[in-house]
Amino acid sequence: MSEQKVPSVDYALICGSANWGLRFPEDIQEPGISVIQGDMEFQTPWGKTSEWKLLEFDASITVDGKLRRALCVFSHGWPLDEIDHSAQRRVFWVLREAGVKKVVASSTVGSLSRAILERDFVIASDILELTQTQYSLLPGRVRYDCSGKQLVCPACAAIVERTARRLWPIENRVYGTSAGLVAAHAWGPRLTTPAEVTAYRTMGGDFINHSLAPEATLAREIGACFVNCAFVTAAYSSYFSPPQVNVLGEGVQVSLAPIASRIALQSVANFPIDETQCVCSQLRSEQNASHYNNR
Repeated sequence: MSEQKVPSVDYALICGSANWGLRFPEDIQEPGISVIQGDMEFQTPWGKTSEWKLLEFDASITVDGKLRRALCVFSHGWPLDEIDHSAQRRVFWVLREAGVKKVVASSTVGSLSRAILERDFVIASDILELTQTQYSLLPGRVRYDCSGKQLVCPACAAIVERTARRLWPIENRVYGTSAGLVAAHAWGPRLTTPAEVTAYRTMGGDFINHSLAPEATLAREIGACFVNCAFVTAAYSSYFSPPQVNVLGEGVQVSLAPIASRIALQSVANFPIDETQCVCSQLRSEQNASHYNNR
């Protein structure tokens, strides 16, 4: 794996547990999508970030009829052989250097509601992350304000939802942003305890995972639109089942990963290029210069 210069691209796909077990995107064999370069590695101020690919979307499949390129990183940028919660800061440093404007992050989640079932497809409309992101990209506290409103881009979410309703198994449900689902965050890698499930549910969480919240926050910090592409692998009731019962549903991830992967790819091909369709880039604002200069 060789260290590379960060290419300029408008789009990024963050792979996660929704894609595990697949060579993404090669195993999906989605027409019009090819890997231009693989095994990429970038140097950041906090060390190297590895397992990147540069993808190309042929003009014949994009909504504007123009060729698109996207960066893709394996499993949220997490190292293969250690637990490192700061890895996503390195990922989003690369995306900032690339000039990325739209990010789709794939993952699996656990349900915090009896109404949200195993195998359901869920798009967040808000984030519940009480520690906020510990590994920020902002240059101190007195340069920028980042709003907590609309962390999930409604324009991108509408594309993901429309794509999911077309591709997701008809016997399972698709929740878009109109459902108002709240994504709670726990750093992991341990799965959520019954007590934690009850606490997050009481606070208003509808589902939980280990990656979505810090990625949504970091996307805000670089001024990019963000949307998740996720499905439920842990039913609410499974957290309260006997200890010998696996929390994660048997065969769920394996059967649905190819479909979720296809949804993410097709969504990138159809994301609106017109930034006037949302206000995401305006929700990071510069503070008054005197806050930094007068000290």
